[in-house]
Amino acid sequence: MTPKELQKACKSGAVKGGYLFFGPEEYMKSRCLELMKKAVVGEGDDPFNHVKVSAENSGWMDILIEQVSSLPMFAEKKLVELHSVNYNRLSSSDSEELFALLSSLPDYEECVLVLYAVTGEFDEGRLPKAPSALYKKFTGLLTPVFFDRESAAGLNGWVCRHFAAMKVFCPPETAAELIAYCSEDMYALSGEIEKLACYTLSKGSDRVDPADIPYVCCGKSIDGAFAFTDALLAGKSSKAATLLSDMKLKRERPETILGGVVDTLSGMYTCKSLLEAGLTKEEISKETGLHSFRVDRFLKAASGKSLSRLERALTLCMDADLKIKASPINDYTVLDRLVMRLCRV
Repeated sequence: MTPKELQKACKSGAVKGGYLFFGPEEYMKSRCLELMKKAVVGEGDDPFNHVKVSAENSGWMDILIEQVSSLPMFAEKKLVELHSVNYNRLSSSDSEELFALLSSLPDYEECVLVLYAVTGEFDEGRLPKAPSALYKKFTGLLTPVFFDRESAAGLNGWVCRHFAAMKVFCPPETAAELIAYCSEDMYALSGEIEKLACYTLSKGSDRVDPADIPYVCCGKSIDGAFAFTDALLAGKSSKAATLLSDMKLKRERPETILGGVVDTLSGMYTCKSLLEAGLTKEEISKETGLHSFRVDRFLKAASGKSLSRLERALTLCMDADLKIKASPINDYTVLDRLVMRLCRV
């Protein structure tokens, strides 16, 4: 099933059974999940009939089985979501229980189950010609929904429509510039579109000026560095390793990756130290020459992190930089080790 087919099913109220959400486009996954929620349990919050189960919690399998097998409360249907499962490394016992549950889904017509897999959690193989064995096991038990990246033309049109929804006109050629500068990822783009639209309207204009893109928006390397640095400082070694693996696959140079982390940490440290010295966001922007949008992002990223911790993280990065420049150790090995050290800072 494609995302568009799923959207039609949601609008017609024809969702039932189990679904596997997988693929690289997280923005469309979340949008479709929201549509499914509305189709199954309606608008608003319903903690009794809309349940999220995470494999990060102990006993998650028992919780999942209980939620799927129990009747909805004062409603016709319930929606159960399963998150944070690495299906590629599922233990034999958990795998056996999960597939037994999926086999019994027809017995629980009141429940709609969504297995939500982020990038790296589900190996589908090479669709459609060479699906993985794992993919084949799931397809007989639930409906797979593959969220692939949008085509260049489709993404360009989506950007223009997103701006139009905010009462701002964006020509296709400007949309192409924004995509090239920022990201092909719709999640990242949606945030940059909102910033750029708000900035455009604040100037009294209703047409995007391409000259504002590098002034207001975060470029590809900056956005990736923020995500990577955030995972490192949050101690999320698994997520940081996954992000680093993605950057390796894209053949990003180790010194470029490290440079992005250092720039991000430096910005966080500088903005936070000035804020603690009593400067306002506007004064920090004037003092550093950073646009207010950048200052705000650095401060949000630095929230809850002490200056001493940021300083220690910068020291570790400087040590790694020296090793990359002067050590015979493989450059990516240096970064792998840095991930483990920074996650413990």
